[in-house]
Amino acid sequence: MVRIKIIFLFVVLLVSLKGQSQCWQTVFNVGNESGFTDAFFPSDSIGWVSDALAGVYKSTDNGINWEEEENEGLIRGFCVFFLDESIGWVIRSSQTIYKTINGGQDWVGYNFSSDDIEPPTDIEFITADTGYMVSAYARVYQSTNGGETWDIVFENEEWQLASLDFVNGQEGWIAGNIGSGDSVRVLHTTDAGENWEIQLTAPSSGLIPSVDLHFLNDQEGWFVNRTNSIYKTEDGGETWISYPIALEGNAYCRRIFFVNDTLGWAPSTDNAAIYVTTNGGESWNKQSTDSYFGIGNTAIYMTGPDNGVAVYWGYIKHYQGGPANCNINLISPSSTTTALQPEIKWNKVPGCVDGYRLSVGLIPGGTEIIGPLDVGLDTGYLMPFALLEDMDYYISIVPYNHVHGLATNCGAPFAFTATTCPPTTLIDTSFCDPPFVWVDTSFEEAGTYLFEYLTPLGCDSVVVLALSQEEDIYTHIDTALTLGQPYNGIVYESDTLLTEVYAANNGCDSIVQVQLTIITEVREPAFISQWQVFPNPVSSGLWFHFFSRIASSARLVIYDAQGRELFATELLVQVGANKYLVEAIRDWPVGLYWYRLETRGGSLSGKIIKK
Repeated sequence: MVRIKIIFLFVVLLVSLKGQSQCWQTVFNVGNESGFTDAFFPSDSIGWVSDALAGVYKSTDNGINWEEEENEGLIRGFCVFFLDESIGWVIRSSQTIYKTINGGQDWVGYNFSSDDIEPPTDIEFITADTGYMVSAYARVYQSTNGGETWDIVFENEEWQLASLDFVNGQEGWIAGNIGSGDSVRVLHTTDAGENWEIQLTAPSSGLIPSVDLHFLNDQEGWFVNRTNSIYKTEDGGETWISYPIALEGNAYCRRIFFVNDTLGWAPSTDNAAIYVTTNGGESWNKQSTDSYFGIGNTAIYMTGPDNGVAVYWGYIKHYQGGPANCNINLISPSSTTTALQPEIKWNKVPGCVDGYRLSVGLIPGGTEIIGPLDVGLDTGYLMPFALLEDMDYYISIVPYNHVHGLATNCGAPFAFTATTCPPTTLIDTSFCDPPFVWVDTSFEEAGTYLFEYLTPLGCDSVVVLALSQEEDIYTHIDTALTLGQPYNGIVYESDTLLTEVYAANNGCDSIVQVQLTIITEVREPAFISQWQVFPNPVSSGLWFHFFSRIASSARLVIYDAQGRELFATELLVQVGANKYLVEAIRDWPVGLYWYRLETRGGSLSGKIIKK
């Protein structure tokens, strides 16, 4: 016997959503009531999100739950940055910035500009005193007193700046457009913004600057704009290498974040997909979030390989990663014998899962038949062809995520057997008059015909029909009845030839001829007198009373309306009064019946009405 063995290597997952990554889940949803713009985590547990329509929100449990920080002055937040769990800044408008030194319990507002221009788009502090901001109005601000006052160190009306990243108080980078529709630039300073040099010119990012910079140190950094490319430098921006991301349509990446020199994420406008790389940006894999809201990502912040948040307009998505684990239940096949072309189904497992790898082989772990095939997050797969019957196959289903790879240390495989198909069935039948109809096929001639039917298990059920042609069958019956005795409910007064035709399914007619001979002279027995049958109509017991002048034997018979014998008994007739009770009639249906008393000297007959 051959068996299918299924090996399951699976991952632990939080929520199961078909076709979507289970690593990212929406944890905060206020729709259009809020406009989240930025996110920052000063530690693994403490996180902040700025809200352009409200203020700021805070999380104390790694970004799973969020509460709005109430403050009368802090009613709008465009950018947020924290130096540690206590000291942080939130840009409120184009003129005001708010600062806290006690983790958000109290906020103090400072004016940094008297101009009513666009608010800053990015902020960063290197120390408790030194910090920088950039605005879409092409200004770079510097503070050396913790944000109380700000100086403009770069200003150009033709520029639109959107991102900055400083690695120390002197060296940093900014990025943005020059004019509408022109190419984007990355500029570098080594003297705290006094002088800038252009290090990268890239294709246009559109009318609105959607660019982002992320540097790990003074050598390694990445840059994205409104294209499907990621730019990377390993020499402080002197040279840049472009790596593509396979986005759909006009989608593009607008944010980027790396936790080390190999692992990074890039949210996109491709149906809210977030892309992840494990080789420094050379290649990217798609992680779909749990829903698409139609508004692109505005910020991302990762506290490590297995935790972080992605911020959308009115939504916060939390990332919970971790290695894949084995935790699977097989749904189909549900028995040790499977169909020739089975559909393999399994449950979604808990944990961070980006997909499953499927393999089918003739030995455990083998891939001779299929695989390894990446089926994404589908939890079912229909074999594209039929397997050989009565053979063993081994199926491996291995969950994975892009950060940690395939699941490991799973249990023993399960064995299944491809079904054994049924033998050929021979049906030998006949017909008389054509056509002969079998299922939905009509035949005019005798012969041998082959039918093949597909069973639920995928086998061809073969039926051989052996068809022969026959003649109609004739039967002749002679019978005699006394006058008044019915035949099939009809009383005939003279001899009659009846012809009855019975049609069979195969088209043959069974023809029966009945010759009825009617005995017209019926002699009543002379030794019987005072004949009584009562009550008539009758409902229960029926009595027969009569006097006899001699002792004799007789036979009492009762027929139904069709002439079928229902009751018969032999009687011993005595000299004098005779009584006989028929109780069986109480159980008969309502209707017409006939009785007949037969003796050597003649017979007596009549009708009975059962009520």
